[in-house]
Amino acid sequence: MSAAAPNDDLSEGMKQAVREARRETALAEKAAQASADRPKPGKRERVVLAERRGSRRVVRTLAEVEDQTRVGEALVRQLMWVQLMLSLRLMLLTVVVLAGIPLAFLRAPSLDTMTVLGWRLPWLALGFAVYPFFVVVAWSYNRGAARNEQAFAEWVES
Repeated sequence: MSAAAPNDDLSEGMKQAVREARRETALAEKAAQASADRPKPGKRERVVLAERRGSRRVVRTLAEVEDQTRVGEALVRQLMWVQLMLSLRLMLLTVVVLAGIPLAFLRAPSLDTMTVLGWRLPWLALGFAVYPFFVVVAWSYNRGAARNEQAFAEWVES
């Protein structure tokens, strides 16, 4: 795993989510405009030769996230997806390591009788060594989650 991979996933996924949400929004706006432009039967319509067009406001990504528009929801959903993938990867690593310890003792019975500083190796491995491993996994999750959120914040503000 490279250190830049989560940020690349985050930005590529966000770009894709923004494109899809903007496409959906544009289609919905076109449909609403088409139904609004159709004259109602029996209703008089005023004909104007030159309609004034309002200036289109540039939609900022930050405002879309804050206002919870479709694009903002897609961006937040992408961030949640990246965070979920991080947690699943670390959970899989934890399960593999913790399941591997008893399997190692099962495959090599001679490890069961070894002693280190007067303690049997299975007690050391299962009773003491797993806790520093949990601390390292928790620390790496916090660091990765913070890095993903920072990348999200930088991408939204740019």
